[in-house]
Amino acid sequence: MIIYILTFIIVIILIFTNAITDAPNAIATLVGTKVLPFKKAAYLSAVFNFIGIIVMSFVNISVANCISSMVDLSDEKNGIIVLISGMIAVILFALVAMRFGIPTSETHGLIAGLTGAAVAIYGWNSVSLYEWKNVLIGLVWSILGTLIVGFLVVKIFEKIISMFQSDNTKQWQVISCCGMSFMHGAQDGQKFIGILILFFSLIRHTQIPQIINPLDYVGIIIYTAFIMAMGVAIGGKKIVDNIGSEMVELDNNQALMSDITTIFTLFIASMTGIPVSTTHAKTMSIIAIGKNKNSKMDQSKIFSICKAWFWNFPISGAIGYILALVIKVFV
Repeated sequence: MIIYILTFIIVIILIFTNAITDAPNAIATLVGTKVLPFKKAAYLSAVFNFIGIIVMSFVNISVANCISSMVDLSDEKNGIIVLISGMIAVILFALVAMRFGIPTSETHGLIAGLTGAAVAIYGWNSVSLYEWKNVLIGLVWSILGTLIVGFLVVKIFEKIISMFQSDNTKQWQVISCCGMSFMHGAQDGQKFIGILILFFSLIRHTQIPQIINPLDYVGIIIYTAFIMAMGVAIGGKKIVDNIGSEMVELDNNQALMSDITTIFTLFIASMTGIPVSTTHAKTMSIIAIGKNKNSKMDQSKIFSICKAWFWNFPISGAIGYILALVIKVFV
């Protein structure tokens, strides 16, 4: 019984961790260009994260479907060990990265941690190669796709945005921040809905349907939205400073184009059921716009962020694997 309670608590901590370390991407450029102070931006973002989770869950819940099908947990006891090990792995990696102000991908850390733990307990046959294919597609889309979308946004929107008065640009930045926050909730909220569906299916000894009906999981959807909104409201100021103003210097017009780029990238991924990293999408949109406009870039910060992305998969996977073996001995 204790391990079930601990697992549920860790799910809550993981949602909080994501909200504090990942959701700040949505307000990074808004705060970086001094349109809104950090706290106001964080509260605004929290509201639209909540709305995004609720709305997208009833429009297209296929991202949650992907996460809940990532590994095949065939029995309750070992399944809980896999879940708790995978989640602790991503929390540890994210908290260390947050200490240095580096935005991490909880999406990829979670997938890697669960995979490593599942391999330790069940072997490679428990891992869904089909869902991993979707993850890899999402990885390519969040990086290369965002660069391409950013290039197109500059070509299409630059002249339109340049005609705005300064105050109009700032108003549109606030609106784009709401859109960014909505899409963060729409994309990342579903991942934790998938984890909670997996958790409750294990303790109730029920099968997860091939196609999830959101009406069957209304309580989980609202609960996830509430917990994530609370975490977003707390914010992650160091991360906001790191990617919003220190990594690349953007003016208000460029910041708006960066948000438009990220919204497009996340919307396409969410509607096609592809899990992507909102951190990757936002960071790459800033780099894409900055590169297109020859903005000043801090190469060392970009390199440190990319380094964290690279190590996320192997480190989270290895931690998940080791933790699963250790916990199995004591449970």
